[in-house]
Amino acid sequence: MANYKGYLIAFNKNIFPNKCIAEYSTTPNQRMEVSAERDNNGDLQRKTLSNHKTNITFSTHILFLDDKIKIQNIINKGIVNSTQRKCKVEYWNDEDNRYKTGYFYIPDVEFSVMDASSNDIQYNPITFELIEY
Repeated sequence: MANYKGYLIAFNKNIFPNKCIAEYSTTPNQRMEVSAERDNNGDLQRKTLSNHKTNITFSTHILFLDDKIKIQNIINKGIVNSTQRKCKVEYWNDEDNRYKTGYFYIPDVEFSVMDASSNDIQYNPITFELIEY
């Protein structure tokens, strides 16, 4: 079963539990163009950088406040720069079929409350996006 170790993503070696993930998608090894243009014959001429970047998006199940705090703590253990929301992440790379490690930033996260009672909060699924530096 290749090199898969039973998890999709870890934040600075702290595994994010699969049971909390409702949806997970990646765009691994995205090629970045320095330039791309057509020559006089109409052939595409590409100058592509040698390093590639990955985007990761995942959503949780419906969560109660304590569970939301637990997953936030896992993510926060990977933060290396809180101002930039930059974190160290190990993730399963489906193009390479192995784990890779990189630095990602997490854009603003929206928290949508489904229900609030006198002693708990229930959240709609929360989506996290990670964009590699």
